[in-house]
Amino acid sequence: WGITYDPTRKEFVVSDGTRYLYFWDRDTLEEKQKITVTRLDGSQQRNLNELEYMDGLICCNIWHDDHIICVDPETGNSVREYDMSSLWPINQRGGVENVLNGI
Repeated sequence: WGITYDPTRKEFVVSDGTRYLYFWDRDTLEEKQKITVTRLDGSQQRNLNELEYMDGLICCNIWHDDHIICVDPETGNSVREYDMSSLWPINQRGGVENVLNGI
């Protein structure tokens, strides 16, 4: 589903569509850590999709959702959330599979 690179920790950060982020050693691809992603409201976030490393945070596109959340890689807690629904209003999409996808 998604992969990005954290140059400060020298690790790949990987999503598999669940609520987890996996941290892999860049040389061995060994899993070093797994964290659960939690939204600002305290709920666990499933459907993690595309990832981008930005300013020390892991930003995640949510599959079939209009939000991008940015997560602290130490805790898994969201520290920023962006509502992108105004970019492509749902009433203009023409079908349930026409969704925002990517960062």
